[in-house]
Amino acid sequence: MPVLALIRPLAVLALLAMVLGRMLAPAMVGLAVGIERTAHAVELAGAGASQLFAIGAIVMAMALISAVVRSRVPYALRIAAIVAGSFVILVVLHATVQRVPDLSAALIGVSAAILALGSAWEALRVPFMRPVAAALGLVGASALVRLTGVLLAVWANERGSKALAGATSSVATAAFALDALAVLTATVALGARRDARSRDAEQPGPGPRLVSPLSLAALASALLATRAALGGAAEDASMVETLFRRALDRLLTRPAPVVPLSMQLFAAALSVVVIALALIAPPRLPALGGALALLLVARSAPEVPLGALSLVIAALCVALASRDERGFWAAVLATERERAPSALPGAGKPDPTGGASG
Repeated sequence: MPVLALIRPLAVLALLAMVLGRMLAPAMVGLAVGIERTAHAVELAGAGASQLFAIGAIVMAMALISAVVRSRVPYALRIAAIVAGSFVILVVLHATVQRVPDLSAALIGVSAAILALGSAWEALRVPFMRPVAAALGLVGASALVRLTGVLLAVWANERGSKALAGATSSVATAAFALDALAVLTATVALGARRDARSRDAEQPGPGPRLVSPLSLAALASALLATRAALGGAAEDASMVETLFRRALDRLLTRPAPVVPLSMQLFAAALSVVVIALALIAPPRLPALGGALALLLVARSAPEVPLGALSLVIAALCVALASRDERGFWAAVLATERERAPSALPGAGKPDPTGGASG
């Protein structure tokens, strides 16, 4: 589908908006003397990327909703796409002129999460879609659980209940566990084998490799970033370590889960690395790389308008890609072209007939 070809460029804008506007710009404020101009430039760049992403995401979401309505996905998913997608788009448009009410923010998070779960369930039937679909479903489940924790935290604060406060911590920890599992699943999806054999359930394609060069690179990079961030809390921390700490703190979820801070920082760092690698070296269908990046962009902020819109776009993309026959067979043909001639039976052996026929 032509609309799926635009998912990756949109995901690049989402990554720039997240890194520049959400992470670096706040982290650079007061970081060191003499970097005020640089911090202001980063802030402007982040704001510009966010605006471009918002415009592109609204247009992309409307195009995807139209494509889903005309596709062969189940009717229930089509209705969910129209209702949830339209509601999120309207709230995003409302957010451009004034602050979104808390109730609307919670509702768009729930709507996007439910749509993500429905799309993931639909895509799980396709073997080569399963890693991305599993990550999408886990992000949707994590969003629902975390929003439940936010509701419990509000009630606990209003009533001064210690029991509700304890329940909030438990729910937040469960949400973090689902979120971390989603990030690890996305890391595994980076190593998904590039060949897709068949869509037939009786002849499933090969599953993703749990260990691959890309997944190992992602884990190693996240470990280094986590180490630097943990060092940023020390009094003698360098400017780079402090920058890592402040930037990754912006990706930590609230309410805070009852897990070590190092694990939270590692999950945040790994999500950023996987987003970048998914765009540089995507799975066989390029749109899946963009969808993987967008769902990880939304993972820690599904109640934020652009976060909910990112999750909606990722969900619609996954649903359409699972029904994209043309894209599937293009992936198969591309795999066949990439096979080395030496891998074919009899390749490289001399012809005993001297090339004569008959």
